[in-house]
Amino acid sequence: MELRQLQTFLTLSEFNSFTKTAFELGYAQSNITAQIKQLEQELGGQLFNRLGHSVTLTEKGHKLVPYATKLLALSKEAIATIAVSPHNIISIIASESLCTYRLPLLLGSFRQNHPEVEFHIQLLNNEDFYDSLVTGQADIAYTLQQQVSQPYVKELLTSSEIIGLYAIPEYPLAKKKSLTTLDFNGIPLILTGSGCCYRAALLNELLISNVIPNIILETSSLQVIKEMTLNGIGVCVLPQMAVIKELKEGKLIQLPYEMNYGFTSRLMIHKDKVRSTSLQDFIDFARIALHSSSIC
Repeated sequence: MELRQLQTFLTLSEFNSFTKTAFELGYAQSNITAQIKQLEQELGGQLFNRLGHSVTLTEKGHKLVPYATKLLALSKEAIATIAVSPHNIISIIASESLCTYRLPLLLGSFRQNHPEVEFHIQLLNNEDFYDSLVTGQADIAYTLQQQVSQPYVKELLTSSEIIGLYAIPEYPLAKKKSLTTLDFNGIPLILTGSGCCYRAALLNELLISNVIPNIILETSSLQVIKEMTLNGIGVCVLPQMAVIKELKEGKLIQLPYEMNYGFTSRLMIHKDKVRSTSLQDFIDFARIALHSSSIC
């Protein structure tokens, strides 16, 4: 059952004439006859009584009218919605630090000129974003990574990030001019969850030096990590963006430990992702607002 056949059926039911229907739709009369016959074969019975040069609906034809009308109306509605209306929902998966300290200002500024755009945001571990981009669960990913090697991932923009170890100014380690991994032997560590890339990098450095990490708390909540650290309970490792306020206020200091991990915040998309107008507008806006190096 084709939409054009239903349109022909409804027009014929209105004009009750193959000749007038052909003229109205711009078809040859033989084409109108063929379409109706195909429709009747598919539905298993006659839709019209052929009475000389005039035709009238059969009982089966009367039953088809409301369904044909609904199907054609739905078709027109779908075309109007999809062809005319822009896609105004952008789905983002993001690392918690970026979602907390970068995205709010970015999205708020963007929506000042694009109030029609909605954002659906989900927090994920860094190792999970690949699947989300492949399955289409997310339009773009905004994560903190050392490197990206997946061939289907296209990096839209990047920015180097500082990862540091932080403690209160009165903490014993804060009094030293420089620190090595051995200085952290027995030191209470307040860390992010096991899926965090910079946590993994720090623990790897400690283990290489045969330092057994003294992890007293691990949580995905950056605020909990900061509050514990602010109360002198231990040392935390976080992106600098998460503690800028506390550093400026002198409540926390960065410990003199060199962390050359090469972490970069990356806005990424599947290379074959079809970009809606709204999505492309957001990417263009983010490139400028984040002052990142574009490589798309």
